[in-house]
Order: sequence, then structure tokens, then C-alpha cells
Amino acid sequence: MKLRSSGRVAVASLALAAIASVVGASVPASAQDWFRIPDLSYATDSEIGPVTRTGFIASPDFEFSDELNLGGTGGALLQDPDGISIGAKLGYDQQVGNFVVGVMTDGFYSFADGNGHGAGAGNYKSELNYYGTVRGRLGYSFGRLMAYGTAGYAYGELEVKNFGDGTADSEMLSGWTYGGGLEYAWNKDLMLHGGYRRIDFDDQTFSSLPATNNTLSPEMDVFDFGLVRRF
Repeated sequence: MKLRSSGRVAVASLALAAIASVVGASVPASAQDWFRIPDLSYATDSEIGPVTRTGFIASPDFEFSDELNLGGTGGALLQDPDGISIGAKLGYDQQVGNFVVGVMTDGFYSFADGNGHGAGAGNYKSELNYYGTVRGRLGYSFGRLMAYGTAGYAYGELEVKNFGDGTADSEMLSGWTYGGGLEYAWNKDLMLHGGYRRIDFDDQTFSSLPATNNTLSPEMDVFDFGLVRRF
């Protein structure tokens, strides 16, 4: 797995911030608790008590079987990139009664790539370098369990290489995302979450592809899971 040099600082910073929050940092009332390691043991209903979801959230995330469906006129020349990705979410939730309203942003470093397809397959390669979203969500709390829907803006970067003529270009992707998921209170410190999101990017033109087949219409289905730390 190679590291891609451009455009990764924001994603890396987001992931590090969320991981640091889950591993040890919080913002409690007492300064002595700022670096308290979260409890990992499961809490019973009586031990956890009332569950509230108001506050800032940080969550290191893992996504698996990411596959970017390229589509467009250039899709016939390229395999759909697939692989895994790692990243994080940051956001804020406000609970009013059983309803939870929130905003969040996430960013993921992607290892999804694919080779050429069909005749001249060895001439091409595609790589999804990174992607992320900025979105709102609306949930309903059933105590320890919350179901939610989410929608917002999506972005990313896709790179296409043409080994036949030595050209390559990376283009920013922009579009929309929507989906939903579940969140479960494991104990007073941590919550578990799993969800699904659909990402539809706008059509994008790549100069490294032939002029008659240079448009891609990327879209992907994302399944993610992780831990949530509230503070």
C-alpha cells in the first residue's frame, strides 16, 4: 500500500483528533479527568443509567468493501476501484426529548484502486485517494439504542493514470450523500455505531482518458462501523 502525497493533511488530522479523543481525551467538568482512559467494559442497564446524546462526538471509523462505481463513458475502460478505508468523524448532537439533531463531518483515506478493463486493460489504473462528507442527521433514541437518518454534501479525489501515453490526472469529486444507521450505548464512555451511506458524485472529465471516453460518473455504497466518544 503506497501513501499518496497530495490532499491528505485534512483527513489525517481529523482521524488523529478523533482517535485521541476516544483513546484518552475528553472535556469533563474536572481537569483531573481530561486524559482519563475510557472504560471498555460492558455496562448493564442499571449501571449505565439514563442515556443522553447531547454533546460533541469523536469517532475513529473503519469502512470495508468500498467500491467506487465509475460509470460514464470512461467506465468501460476501467475496473471499479475497490478496497478499504480508514478515517474519523467529528460532530455535535443535541437531544430534545427522544429526538436527536446533529451535524458532523468525516474524512477517509482510501486504499481503493482498480486496473484497466477490456482491450488495453494494462494501460489504465484508477485510485480513489480520499473522500468525506459534511452532513446533518436526525435520530430517535430508544434509550441505549438510537436509529438515525443522515444527508449532506460529499467530496473526494479520484486519480486516473494512462500508462500508454504516460499521462495522469487527479480530479476533485463533489456530490451528495444520504443514508442511516444505528448507535448503541456500550457504557457511559463509549457507544458503538454501524451505518450505510450512498454517495453520488457529479460527472467528472479526465484528460488522461481518450477524448471520446473521458467522462466518469462515480458513485459508491459505504458501510462503516466504529466507536463514538461523547464529551
